[in-house]
Amino acid sequence: MRKSGDWMTIWDDRILEYLLEHGWGSPETIHWEIGRETTLHQIRERCRVLCHAGLASPFIDERSADMFEITIWGQLYLEGKVNAGLIRPLPKPRPPDKIRPEHWAGFV
Repeated sequence: MRKSGDWMTIWDDRILEYLLEHGWGSPETIHWEIGRETTLHQIRERCRVLCHAGLASPFIDERSADMFEITIWGQLYLEGKVNAGLIRPLPKPRPPDKIRPEHWAGFV
């Protein structure tokens, strides 16, 4: 039995199952295969959240890459061996060249 986190949606399981079955996929192909009840934007956002949680990762290590693969942690989650409730998906920090100057702090 899978132990999902309160931050997860039904689409997360479907995305991970697709990635496990196919090896990798883009949000467009995942959206086409798993159902039309959601939007492409939601699938793309859930892929990013799964990456922040460590259950999926970019297939190509480039910032603009839009293809994803399942990680070992994602496989273990699908097998019911990882409690996703103990994981908190946190965005990675910005690279030093992308940090806003201090005078921008008031505008965020």
